[in-house]
Amino acid sequence: MMQEHLPKDKDPSEVQEWGWTFQEFITENFWYLLAILVLLALFFYARHRWNVRNSRKYKN
Repeated sequence: MMQEHLPKDKDPSEVQEWGWTFQEFITENFWYLLAILVLLALFFYARHRWNVRNSRKYKN
């Protein structure tokens, strides 16, 4: 999809094409991304502990 306000002889920059840059996305959503990482870490830690606990329980 070509945007009308862009010149036809050169490709659009990242900001013109998407409306934001990767750095802006990270800085504006830092706390949300950090919260997602913490939740993922808790999930994987809990799954690991559950596997360790159940592997001891059901050994022979």
